[in-house]
Amino acid sequence: MTQGNETIRLLLASDMSARCDRALDRASQLAKQWGGELLVVHAIDPSEAAKASRFAGALPSWRQPEQWTATVTRRLQSDLQDEGISASVLVVDDTPASAVLGAAKQHDVALIIGGIAKDDPIGRIQLGSTVDRLAREAEAPVLTVRRRVQGPYRHVVVATDFSPASRAALETAVRWFGDGKLSLFHAYPSTGSTFDGGHAIADAWRAVAASQCDTFLSESGVSAEVSQGISLILERGHPEVLLPDYVRFADVDLVILGTNGRSGLLKALLGSTAENLLHTLDCDTMIVRPQ
Repeated sequence: MTQGNETIRLLLASDMSARCDRALDRASQLAKQWGGELLVVHAIDPSEAAKASRFAGALPSWRQPEQWTATVTRRLQSDLQDEGISASVLVVDDTPASAVLGAAKQHDVALIIGGIAKDDPIGRIQLGSTVDRLAREAEAPVLTVRRRVQGPYRHVVVATDFSPASRAALETAVRWFGDGKLSLFHAYPSTGSTFDGGHAIADAWRAVAASQCDTFLSESGVSAEVSQGISLILERGHPEVLLPDYVRFADVDLVILGTNGRSGLLKALLGSTAENLLHTLDCDTMIVRPQ
């Protein structure tokens, strides 16, 4: 896949642990599917590197280890060779988030890919904080991988609050994953009771949501033909409750959310609750920021 006349560049953030294996598989799959270039970034904590150097000085000459950077590069290239893909490797002395943000900007990447261990509390704290910062600060979309790769994404859901950020998420979904099933998900306010005209109120809210959805699609950069093929999911209730349930029920592979950093859907979904969705949705998740 190309953007204009340029080949798309993908960045894989790797800490070389098992939690990143699925992210590596997805990055390899997308790079092959799109004919893109892959850059693997690994951050080395300066304090850990210094500690390793001090201990190395006490070893016999024949057991002197190679430089940490060379070790990381060799191991990553071996993993990539097993995947049948060629990639560049960049090892940086910095925190993971800063290393990825800097490399993404320097190399003008179109997509940042990372993994997270949902069932590992320590992994969630360490890698989760990196993902959260990338979601808030990265200019490129950020894809968090959880599921095993079983080919291209088959069912992609765009969660929308009809904001410009959501429009960017929809356009990204169509551009990159338009060959699969696309669904547009919107949860509208839950007001009124089932008594004393409650049903009429609920119907009125749904009609408003449907009208907003039609306007949203018509004002996006998506063609009318493509819009007609997008499934619309309009439900009354809280998105942070309904969306995870829909993901499980409808066998969703990927959810795409639009964000302006401190506004947009991430803020609309009860602030920190939305960031928790990045860790708890039982599928891959992508965060897209308007260009």
